[in-house]
Amino acid sequence: MYYLTRQIAFEASQYYQIPELSDAKNFELFGAAANLNSHGHNYVLEVMVKGEADAYNGMVINLVTLDALLKTHVIANYDHKHLNRQHPVFAKNPHLQPTSENIAIEIWERLAPSLPEGLLHRVRLYENSTRFVDYYGEGLMVYLTKVYEFSAAHRLHSHTLSDEENRDIFGKCNNPAGHGHNYVLEVTVKGPVEARTGLVAGLNFLDEVVEKQVYARFDYKHLNLDAPEFEALNPTSENFVKVLWEVLEPNLRPVTLHRLRLRETPKNHFDYYGESF
Repeated sequence: MYYLTRQIAFEASQYYQIPELSDAKNFELFGAAANLNSHGHNYVLEVMVKGEADAYNGMVINLVTLDALLKTHVIANYDHKHLNRQHPVFAKNPHLQPTSENIAIEIWERLAPSLPEGLLHRVRLYENSTRFVDYYGEGLMVYLTKVYEFSAAHRLHSHTLSDEENRDIFGKCNNPAGHGHNYVLEVTVKGPVEARTGLVAGLNFLDEVVEKQVYARFDYKHLNLDAPEFEALNPTSENFVKVLWEVLEPNLRPVTLHRLRLRETPKNHFDYYGESF
């Protein structure tokens, strides 16, 4: 089985507005995105297809064919459009918010009938570099990812090992003075798109939880010295991503935490899906 991803970009503007609510209530739900004068994004769309390579041409799908479908179904309806006023679906239904969640579903529903059954695997839509959604054709189930960066110092040192063993295993990362990283944390939650708002989670909800549970605890801190979670726990990224899960997961409920990805350096990252995965 092969998985092929094709990427395109488009530019669009929109606003979020529930018609029967007051401006104040809409602003409470959507913040600045409720501005009727509109906002916009440079969207990046990734369409992933899956299948076996054709015995004659060696391809899962001819890219010329896929590009033509993307041009017809995506570019023609989204690029340089005002989605609330010019999109064939969102313009006709003012109660359907042109959120990234709903856009991903709408694009899937346009592409899937034009492709062989089972070929379309995933639609990923980047609203910007720190927010994207994934849709796999699972009803209204959408996966939302937000990306955060914070800075922290640590020393890799296990209290169950001798000083010599720590030096042998961790090398310069065992430096008693410590060292630091610009950590990049991807928080992925999943859930059904709420019909009224078009969102998996409130626009500011993840930011507020991460601010309290990650930034307040760990940003510009020395993990070994400032974080109680690491008084006896070696702050490897494996342990750190699990600690981050344990402080985030209960505070995100009822939104379901699906995955954390902790990037320690550009060379390595660590994914964690909880103990039940």
